[in-house]
Amino acid sequence: MRCKGGSQAGFSLIEITAVIILIALVASVAMTRLDGVLPSTRSESAAREVLSTLDFARIQAIAKAHPYEVVFDFQEQRYGIKIPFDDEGVLISNEEDRPMLSWHKFKDGVQLLGLLDPRGEIVSDGIYPLVFDSQGASRDVHIYLGNSENEDFELTLRVLSLTGIASVYQGHLEPQFLMENDF
Repeated sequence: MRCKGGSQAGFSLIEITAVIILIALVASVAMTRLDGVLPSTRSESAAREVLSTLDFARIQAIAKAHPYEVVFDFQEQRYGIKIPFDDEGVLISNEEDRPMLSWHKFKDGVQLLGLLDPRGEIVSDGIYPLVFDSQGASRDVHIYLGNSENEDFELTLRVLSLTGIASVYQGHLEPQFLMENDF
């Protein structure tokens, strides 16, 4: 295609190269910023998955009128639901023989840091069973999730004892203990 002056319309090799360099610079800046966001996104996603597992176990305990457990395995960095029934729906009386529904591993970079039990002790190794009774109640616990890529980013999942309902909080939440002087 020719322009009025006889020269050809289009872009020169230098102009195309300059545009490609600008696009590469913008992309590298965007990727750097995105890397800072991904660890928190992974932790929040893992927290939502744990919340849904806790909620599922609580609802099943109420619906089936039998206790369900969510088991946290600190060594293997995983969690799962232990069910009180066999494949045919028959109640298994011996708690040791109850099967796991499935294990869920934490996403890359997300770690199960610890669990604050009702006695005020931090559990960070071994296996911790969180039982939901037939009314959906549980123990008042705080579950701490962290990120290996960003140690400043931590989430707390709190399970309320009376209702068994769990929620997520930003940061390291610790319960406020009431003392005799508080009254």
